Amino acid sequence: MFFPEAKISEILNISDIVDVISESVILKKAGMNYFGLCPFHSEKTPSFSVNSGKQIFHCFGCSAGGNVLSYLMKYHGISFPEAVKMAARKYNIELDNVALSPLIKKEIEFKEVLFRINKTVMGYYHDLLNGSKQADHARNYLKKRGISEDIIQEFKLGYSPESWDTIVRLFKKHKISDKNAAQSGLVLERKQGQGFYDRFRNRIIFPIFDVNMQVAGFGGRVMDDGMPKYLNSPETPVYSKSRILYGLHSAKQFCRQEGFVYIVEGYFDFLSLYQQGIKNTVASLGTALTSDHVRILKGYSTRMVLVFDSDAAGINAAKRSIKTFLKEGVDIRILVLPDGNDPDSYMLNYGKESFIQLATNAGTVMQFLLQVSINTHGSSVEGRIKILDDMKQHLILIQDSALRSLYVKELAETLHIDEKAVLEKVREYYLDNSVSVLNYSKEDKKILESDRREEQIISMMLNYPETIPLIKKKDATKYFYSEKLKYIAKQILSVNHENKPFVNCIMAKMENDKDQELLASYAINDFFSEEDIHRTALSLINRIIRVRIKKENTLTNKIINAEKDCNSELIELLKKKQEEIQQLHHR
Repeated sequence: MFFPEAKISEILNISDIVDVISESVILKKAGMNYFGLCPFHSEKTPSFSVNSGKQIFHCFGCSAGGNVLSYLMKYHGISFPEAVKMAARKYNIELDNVALSPLIKKEIEFKEVLFRINKTVMGYYHDLLNGSKQADHARNYLKKRGISEDIIQEFKLGYSPESWDTIVRLFKKHKISDKNAAQSGLVLERKQGQGFYDRFRNRIIFPIFDVNMQVAGFGGRVMDDGMPKYLNSPETPVYSKSRILYGLHSAKQFCRQEGFVYIVEGYFDFLSLYQQGIKNTVASLGTALTSDHVRILKGYSTRMVLVFDSDAAGINAAKRSIKTFLKEGVDIRILVLPDGNDPDSYMLNYGKESFIQLATNAGTVMQFLLQVSINTHGSSVEGRIKILDDMKQHLILIQDSALRSLYVKELAETLHIDEKAVLEKVREYYLDNSVSVLNYSKEDKKILESDRREEQIISMMLNYPETIPLIKKKDATKYFYSEKLKYIAKQILSVNHENKPFVNCIMAKMENDKDQELLASYAINDFFSEEDIHRTALSLINRIIRVRIKKENTLTNKIINAEKDCNSELIELLKKKQEEIQQLHHR
């Protein structure tokens, strides 16, 4: 723990977990809890639950769970102190006088340095574009591309001069160390001799913001036929290509309003659509879309439209992305623009209404893939067999069995192949490529079931703290088989049950993510009735004690009898079984 417990308690008491999670997950109230699509695993049906009373979250699908700080850490991929600072900043809680460990303090301060460097460089490039004579051709280029002054100002577009040391000199002026300069990714170390040179030269500069409105990195585009056409910042401690989408910081509210999001490839594609009022748009920065990208977008809309060029590169980019979307269970449409257009040129040539009309008629993933395969292989007998081979590997990725069945039927009708034959091909491919799952034996399952009452006691303690004095009096946790549950029970008992919010106080004592997830799973739902809760508690406690004593006596008696009969083989078998039970419960 790097912060005083009182400060953590203050943050947990003031922050609202529903408010925080709603910024990145679409939540809908259902009973006592809020539900949404989990941002940490693939799913189509909401299993991610948030409880405002207990200030915790839990996913019934992947078991992720915890409090508001756990969520910020897991969602943003940040450390505990960074999550504390993020929550404190959101709720205006003072942290200046809080002491951090030297290592953590250094890590946080370094990221803040990089953000400050990026902000400084963004302002410098932006000022050059707005007022420098040497940026005349850059301003003319943007005007020719149809980019308005308002867009230039809103997205802080800039210009990097032809010079090799513009930013190097800027860093020297601001006394930025060589280490920080190199880590920013804005300058590169010279291969021969000492010193650095600018990464971006004679390019239009696009600052890349994260969802917290901080400048994480930059992209640059040439204004001639130079290569590479686009150049982006490298990975840094504040810039992760697999998690950041261009324009999301501005588009996220519009994605929620419209109920879907357009995904384009480049900066100008994004800016053209945004400028024309199609603001529910993001760009992939020219990199492959990742599961993280899709899960982040699911927090703002569950319907997505991929917009690609109609050339071979655009088609291949669409095909590469589809697997990710299918695995994430997203309602995805594919819009391939006609006549060699990209979104930018299409908007300039045909306008907003025509684009929206095309998007409305965008095909499903399977329709797109089928058409691409037909265009590639033709409709001969051999061609149709190759099409089926193409399509079967996509069909097994569809999680919804009913939807998969409909696509199989559509494919069979299109190819004029018997539906059963298509289904059999898909089934064979699935069986050949599925991962085997290790199952418990029946005996193991019985042993694992013995923890259920212990879990019920934990759940009761969390949801009905008034039963804790009775559990303490009976010393019920002494009879737990599971060491993990015994540990959690010990943490619960160490907190004054009259503290509010009780569950959050216990959550702060958990040592790792797994323990927090387990605690959240027992606290998120109340399986008991408030009527006669003490009688229910007493019944559970007595049952746990009886089961423990009976099992131990039974095994002990069997071992004693085996020893009397000098049956060494049975003695070893019973002792082994006793060890197995203990190991199963030490999870």
